[in-house]
Amino acid sequence: MRIIFTLFWFFCLSWQLTAQERSPNDLELVTGLPKPPFILENSKTGLQLDLISEAFATQNMNIDYVSMPLGRNITGFQRGNVDGVITVPPSYKYPSMHVSEPYINYQDIAVTLSDSHIELASLKDLSAYSIIAFQNAKKFLGDEFADIAAYSVDYRELANQKQQFDMLFSRRTEVIILDVNIFKYFVRKYGSDVVNSAFEMHYLFPEREYSIGFKKKEHMEAFNEGLQTIIENGTYQVILDNYLL
Repeated sequence: MRIIFTLFWFFCLSWQLTAQERSPNDLELVTGLPKPPFILENSKTGLQLDLISEAFATQNMNIDYVSMPLGRNITGFQRGNVDGVITVPPSYKYPSMHVSEPYINYQDIAVTLSDSHIELASLKDLSAYSIIAFQNAKKFLGDEFADIAAYSVDYRELANQKQQFDMLFSRRTEVIILDVNIFKYFVRKYGSDVVNSAFEMHYLFPEREYSIGFKKKEHMEAFNEGLQTIIENGTYQVILDNYLL
């Protein structure tokens, strides 16, 4: 634990030294771990990161990304000398955080194997099964889901969403919960190497919007202006189509 704590503060110090060398038009934003197609394995590109970078490019600003597990994003935002964190709910409240307009949507689903014959008509039905969800799902998916997770026969959260995918098809869990586009990406990429059974996708959750939380109001305003620009000039839709079609 002492080693982990020392390493964390080493990274914070490194951010501070790097920040002194950055120009006012260079920003550093905290991201989550890779979750294709939103954040690809190199943690520099992907649907979500491309939208952010293009929006800021219209404002002549350059973005660098600091990858960190979702559960530590806010800690990194608070202690590291970074300019913002890229995935927060639009209604999120945090001291000295300026939250942008929503710029990305997630549609979470529950996925089961067809031959398990699991019927999920509502969230309450989940409590009878073993579940592996994405990290911080209990915080993001609402109070009802958090209560269900607390009483589930076997509930876990994983930062590595490829592990969720693998564990479903290796029958080490009965239900996985993740974004539909992340799931479809894994199906396309790994195909028959992993997908050895028919599956069912259950749309139990409402679509969720996400924003960016910034330390400075002017960065939030610049992003909002850039976002509107790429929506109006068609760049936003081109990026969506590039990753989702």
